[in-house]
Amino acid sequence: MNKQVKGGLKPGDARSVGPSVQQIIDRDGDNPPAWFRENSYEFLGDGDLTVDRYISQEYHDLEMERMWSRVWQMACREEEIPEVGDNVVYDIGDWSFIIVRDGADSIKAFKNACLHRGTQLRAEDGSVNQFRCPFHGWTWNLDGSLKEIPCKWDFPHVDEEKFSLPQVKVGRWGGFVFINMDKDAMPFEEWLGVLPRHFSTFPLERRYMTANVRRIMPCNWKVAQEAFIESYHVVEAHAQAMPVTGDANTQYDLFGDRISRLYTQPGVTSPHMAPLSEQDIANIMMQSPRLKKPGETDALAPGETARSRYVGALRRDLEERFGADLSSLTTTEILDNIEYFLFPNFFPWFNFSLPLVYRFRPNGNDPDSSIMDVMLLHPVPDEGPRPDPAPLKILRPDQSFTEAPELDQISAIFEQDVSNMPRVQKGMKMLEKGVTLGNYQESRLRHMHRLLDRYVATPPGEPLRP
Repeated sequence: MNKQVKGGLKPGDARSVGPSVQQIIDRDGDNPPAWFRENSYEFLGDGDLTVDRYISQEYHDLEMERMWSRVWQMACREEEIPEVGDNVVYDIGDWSFIIVRDGADSIKAFKNACLHRGTQLRAEDGSVNQFRCPFHGWTWNLDGSLKEIPCKWDFPHVDEEKFSLPQVKVGRWGGFVFINMDKDAMPFEEWLGVLPRHFSTFPLERRYMTANVRRIMPCNWKVAQEAFIESYHVVEAHAQAMPVTGDANTQYDLFGDRISRLYTQPGVTSPHMAPLSEQDIANIMMQSPRLKKPGETDALAPGETARSRYVGALRRDLEERFGADLSSLTTTEILDNIEYFLFPNFFPWFNFSLPLVYRFRPNGNDPDSSIMDVMLLHPVPDEGPRPDPAPLKILRPDQSFTEAPELDQISAIFEQDVSNMPRVQKGMKMLEKGVTLGNYQESRLRHMHRLLDRYVATPPGEPLRP
């Protein structure tokens, strides 16, 4: 039972002053689908997290052995491999996999190693009609079956029927391709939980990549992704957003043990500052010339809010730019910042104006380094051919996200987050008591670590411990 605290609140029940997400939806008055009304939170305790999970080589090794080898993880977008023979190399720790389209509607994932002496078959993404080892020429068909052994006479002991490339499981959802190394893995559809239902009005398969950017981060993969999992940091790291962002009024939802949600609303003044008028908020939000009709007055009409003015202009702008019909969508579906997290490292946003996707993973076997991938997914036009996806841009560790102009205005915000990451990684090595978390605003971190702890405590081959 939760103990009582001052004011009669139980731990985890306290909330910031100011309107809640649900109160703002009430004020919008346009009745979004039921899942936007869900409010799913539980108090998960208030103990500190151990620091070793961020800095220890031993903990990293346990993650690789007991967690990464057993979970569904996003490997690529289907649009990156549109034609038969197109393939992407996906690396995680010491593992490497080839994700290949081997048929019009068939995608397979193979371990990236020649079965002769282990040479990697593919070193980079591309398109091939077979997998040929660059060392001795052993060759496999796109379906993984063995095609050729040079000097076959010298290998009478090789059973060609048993020398197909080893496969790992493949799952597909929303235009993404997931893989899982565990032959006894939970069915992919079960792993996805509420995501298919919650994204039913925002089909990610009907989107294409307008940005695809990768950068090495000077910190553990969890430090990197935790910078994007809560809004508690906005008041300090993104102070410029406070006049028009209800940061401390963010709603946090926990769905089962693998999925969580952050729900932050623009068009509301942060409770960290004195409230602004609806007109003042609208004036800030409507600064882009692209959002104004010729001759349109800045003054709000009676009963009009900053959110309703902005979403009307934003809907019009998005429809014109991307040729998509958004007339059936409500204010919250178009405007609000709704970020989902699927364990262990996949972050799809439900957001038409800022359609982000994040992915984080270890950089090889270095607990002090990680890989961050950022995608922007805009609507496929209702008419005409599907646009080609943006090519992968790899930034050097010393390059700024602002050197990826395809990320538009979000790149400067990323830099505000990234500037803290090496300081967090270094500072953690000085902590003696552990990492302290807020009960509500950092509940998604604790939710993630609760499941991670279960994996790390469970040796391979054993059922996941409670």
